[in-house]
Amino acid sequence: MKMSCLRSSSFRSAPLTRLTTLSIVMPALVGLLLGQPASARMEGGKYLTAKGCGDGLTLSPGSSDGDGCQLWRLEPVGGGWVRLQLKHNRKFVDANHCSDDLLLHPGSTYADGACQHWRLLPHADGWSRLQLRYNQKFLDATRCSDDLALNPGSTWAGGACQLWRLIPVADGWSRIKIKISDE
Repeated sequence: MKMSCLRSSSFRSAPLTRLTTLSIVMPALVGLLLGQPASARMEGGKYLTAKGCGDGLTLSPGSSDGDGCQLWRLEPVGGGWVRLQLKHNRKFVDANHCSDDLLLHPGSTYADGACQHWRLLPHADGWSRLQLRYNQKFLDATRCSDDLALNPGSTWAGGACQLWRLIPVADGWSRIKIKISDE
């Protein structure tokens, strides 16, 4: 089935499509949000961050730009898949030409956009894994370091290097926290 990227404005004009997408995405979101009030967003730990507010990705406890380099929004693209958009520059988390290298990119038609399509797979206790559509690999903090890549599965630190939680901030933007920093 060929999947094309839909812009968020497409969902405003197609309420049935938006409701269908939300009904698929919502169970995973509920799992991510359980037990984490917005006030807990900076109680320590590390978050998915645009390195130096550029196109590279890393983990960081804080951001010096007023948080825009750590604020993310899930943009539905259909079928339960989303794109992860950064508030600072409105770019998306992208597996560069569907490789294991991650960066931010404004948009991609490579592999029908599947290098930017992610889904949330609930794990336990409100944590989820972020899976790339193209190759089914997961967003991974390599050996629980600040370096990010794709990995088909990890048992490092009990798998915590691949467990993420959305921490809502405001206006639909959230931080994406990694579990390794929560232990």
